[in-house]
Amino acid sequence: MGTSNGLLRYDTQGQEEIEVYDNTNKLLSNGIFSIAIDKKNLPWVGTYGGGLSHFNGSNWENQNTPDGLNDAFIYDIQFEKENIWLATWSGVNFSKWDSNQKSSWKTLTVENSNGGLIDDWVYALDIEKSGRVWFGTESGVSTYYKGEWKSFNHTNGLGASYEKVKQNNKAIMPLFQGQHHATQASPAIPNIQTADYKPNYIVSMHLDKQNRLWIGTWGGGLSLLDTKSFTLRNFTTQEGLPGNFILALEEDHAGKLWIGTNNGLSLFDGKTFQNFSRINGLESKFIFSLESAKDHSLWIGGHKTLTRIIIDPTTGYPLNIQ
Repeated sequence: MGTSNGLLRYDTQGQEEIEVYDNTNKLLSNGIFSIAIDKKNLPWVGTYGGGLSHFNGSNWENQNTPDGLNDAFIYDIQFEKENIWLATWSGVNFSKWDSNQKSSWKTLTVENSNGGLIDDWVYALDIEKSGRVWFGTESGVSTYYKGEWKSFNHTNGLGASYEKVKQNNKAIMPLFQGQHHATQASPAIPNIQTADYKPNYIVSMHLDKQNRLWIGTWGGGLSLLDTKSFTLRNFTTQEGLPGNFILALEEDHAGKLWIGTNNGLSLFDGKTFQNFSRINGLESKFIFSLESAKDHSLWIGGHKTLTRIIIDPTTGYPLNIQ
């Protein structure tokens, strides 16, 4: 579990003991942005200002800007065949990964891609089996495949229109004041300068089992991109979502999509949204992270809370919230 006070390891099968890793023993930063598990079942951790940390089986090793990283802020980590990819606030790093030695990092930026990467502030990554890489940035989505770049932003249909979301969004903006997302400009939509609507600002992404890309935006709702036709469809509170700020996305074993928002959790079965809030047992309305477990449960990271939902493996719907 990643928190603002370090990394936690919680054993759900044994004594339910909690181990803590932070800047007093193993890590360079207590702020944990991302966690990924490699094919050797070893953790890699992206931090807030402390670069990349990984456990090689016996020791923790740290890599930061002096080791070739673009930035010390690592927002997402993905593995693709023998490569590890990092989303940072200064572009993308990638390398052949090896749990036993430090990596030799290559970089992708707006500059060295000749504008192919739409923005250097990269928040999310996803990789198709074909090798096509998707980048969620502060200015939209970019994709790279066999030497060719494509990008998508609000002018291409990414994110719902402001008129569709403005009434719902304005009501919750005081809760976001002071947050980074809420203070950035929106150069791609110059006629709308408001903190509650940044449809090009990609907070989360998920490539599903059907190879469709789900894209979570800051105030523009949830977008679905067909990776073959490159067409976009948008979902907002008007279609049934509990909120238009899409903070986390996860697909469960049944192929259903779980959506973490600024106003609770939602389950999309392909037709309708089923929403969960404090009334249903959630402790937080802000859902920042989601993880589907092998035992058909869903772990939910909220504001100062961790919740577990037991899912019926037959129906794919929740049995109870713990």
